[in-house]
Amino acid sequence: MKYLKDFILNKHPGQTAFGLHRISGIALTLYLLLHIILHSTALILGNDAYNNLAKTMDNPLAHLLELLIISTASFHLLNGLRLILIDIFLLTRFQEKLFFVVKLATAFIVIYSLSIYFERLF
Repeated sequence: MKYLKDFILNKHPGQTAFGLHRISGIALTLYLLLHIILHSTALILGNDAYNNLAKTMDNPLAHLLELLIISTASFHLLNGLRLILIDIFLLTRFQEKLFFVVKLATAFIVIYSLSIYFERLF
């Protein structure tokens, strides 16, 4: 609970970016584990079980989850690049602006992905 209290008290954009980076990293790790387990059904249960699972996952909810994965991965990637820029080039004075660029670029990627997935969603 101490970490949550510190996160609520410190409203600096760097703290917000740090928290979201941790959460997105954990979410991507869980997704990767689930992805490996689901795709290993072809090896464990056979091709028919994998094909049935693939047909089951072809629905609007699964496509929305794919968009969530794309948005999480793009945010995590861009925020990691922001951290590299801050560390290597000593750009701590520009954390707010860089975090805004990360949010803007993530929004652009999500909107572009949504335009591609729009046909599959509905």
